[in-house]
Amino acid sequence: MNSCEDFHHRNIFQEIVGSIQTFWEEHENEDFQVNIEGACIKCHSFILASCSEFFRSLFRSHMKEKREMKVDLQNISLNIFQLILKTLYTGCELLTTDNVLEVWSAVHQLQIHFLIKHCEDFVVKNLSVENLEMYRNQADFLQFTRFSEIVFPFMLENFMSFRNTEAFLQLDFEDILKLVESEHLVVSSEDDVLFSIYDWVSYEDSTASNVQASDGSDKTNNFLTVANEADAKVNSENDFNDDATNREDSQPVLGQSNERTKHLLQLVKATRYFLVSEACINSLLTNRLTRSNSQVEHIWREASVFKHSNTQNRFWPNAAIHRESSPFENVGIMCGCIFKVYSFQRNMWLYTPNLGYFSEAKYIDVNGQFYCCFNGTNRKGVYHFCNNNWVNVLFSPNEVKLFLSHDRFIYMFNSDNKKIERFRPHSHGATCRHRRSTIVTESFYHAINNAQYAISFERSILVFESVGNNDLAIVHCWDTEHNVWTRLTDLDFSADNMASFSNELFTYIIDESGRLYKVERLETIQFTFIKKIWDFQALLKGSVLFKDTLYVCGEFPDYGKYIPEIKSIYSSLEFLDMAYGGTSFVPFIISKSLIK
Repeated sequence: MNSCEDFHHRNIFQEIVGSIQTFWEEHENEDFQVNIEGACIKCHSFILASCSEFFRSLFRSHMKEKREMKVDLQNISLNIFQLILKTLYTGCELLTTDNVLEVWSAVHQLQIHFLIKHCEDFVVKNLSVENLEMYRNQADFLQFTRFSEIVFPFMLENFMSFRNTEAFLQLDFEDILKLVESEHLVVSSEDDVLFSIYDWVSYEDSTASNVQASDGSDKTNNFLTVANEADAKVNSENDFNDDATNREDSQPVLGQSNERTKHLLQLVKATRYFLVSEACINSLLTNRLTRSNSQVEHIWREASVFKHSNTQNRFWPNAAIHRESSPFENVGIMCGCIFKVYSFQRNMWLYTPNLGYFSEAKYIDVNGQFYCCFNGTNRKGVYHFCNNNWVNVLFSPNEVKLFLSHDRFIYMFNSDNKKIERFRPHSHGATCRHRRSTIVTESFYHAINNAQYAISFERSILVFESVGNNDLAIVHCWDTEHNVWTRLTDLDFSADNMASFSNELFTYIIDESGRLYKVERLETIQFTFIKKIWDFQALLKGSVLFKDTLYVCGEFPDYGKYIPEIKSIYSSLEFLDMAYGGTSFVPFIISKSLIK
């Protein structure tokens, strides 16, 4: 038979508590007195000693209070002590949102450990934006270390409400930095993060000056976003800028004593500042804090340029990577007979059933818009993905060999002749309104016999010509502004099957055998061999560098050895097998509503 230590009978528990309550109510054998606020409270030393470390130590001592069996209590109010005493005798609930701080302090003084934990659990359960600062101060004072582990996720999840409180404006620099750099920060848009930072930095003398109230909408321009009317968007952004200017003019001039200004640069760098709206950028460029800090001003001008950048070798710096709460996600789209999406954040393949497909088409990202060039037997042309549909924007009678974006244009290298066509794509809304009737193309010609690959590089397009037995590549540079061609170099390289990627400093090319070259401009464009990073043959479809991991997508029939890390280029190497085949792997920012 089990001993009584092995289990506890609930009914017996309840009967014991009920008997103790009756004993207390009848005031029998009360052997100890507590003096508090002029009142004398009779109680039982056994109950006090069994529950309170304070009273237990007192009864074990040889102090006067032990000899006289009475004690004067300080720093605890009469009603709170009576409430605690009632709980010790009856087990009744004693906490409310109005008294928890006072009870918490009292049970700490009396060292009633189970009630200390009860108070801690209560404040955690009842934590809100309104009481966060009070609970946090009390937790720090009473050394409730677990609260700091709880309050930070709470601030992340409730940032949109918390940012409007005095408690937010009084945060330490380390706390706000930890918040704004977190991947788990829940915000309506990155605009809210930046405006909150500027409010915090400009906060002084217990007076908060709101830089700008965001409307809570995500202004990211993406081909998968349901398009707003262009005119409405323009009007909205004009109103936004006018209102922001008025608020800026009404702000008090910051005094030299505001030490927070020295933190502005570091805080801005910790955000996803490449994801803010143009209206936000324009507003912050006119802000006094920005104008007084040339480095911060440079960031906003860089962000403005980035929003209009158009590069085939997509690289996302940390400032351009969407948070978990964003309705968008940084992915790679495997384009072919079916579409699959690789989530770099989740490290897994996902499906996107809403994209449809064109077999054997070529796909590109044009400044956040998705285009494809279809070489079908019965129809050829360029299509733009708008409002979950592919819209034909240009008919082309020729089969297209190379399809890429550069500067503000889309370029098509024809397969059966040496003709290049280019056109300036419409915006998302304009495509839906005008379609192909307003597209105007320009034609150019080249003398390259076997152009196999092309990339956008600075102000030029680099074209790779395959010669020999696919073991040599001639690199040509086309200055598109002046229509000037230059032969750059010959590479021990396979142009028939290659890919490219970029980081913040350089562009890189890689071929089927794993030969890696760096591309940079010195006095001229230079190609520097780095290493052969694998020892097998691969059918490459694309590559991208994401958070220092190099992802290479394609078909890999025979895996072999590879170099997992090259300092200053990538810290890990991942091979993404296109098991279903496909024509390309396109880095893109996609709406989460379109992936499963």
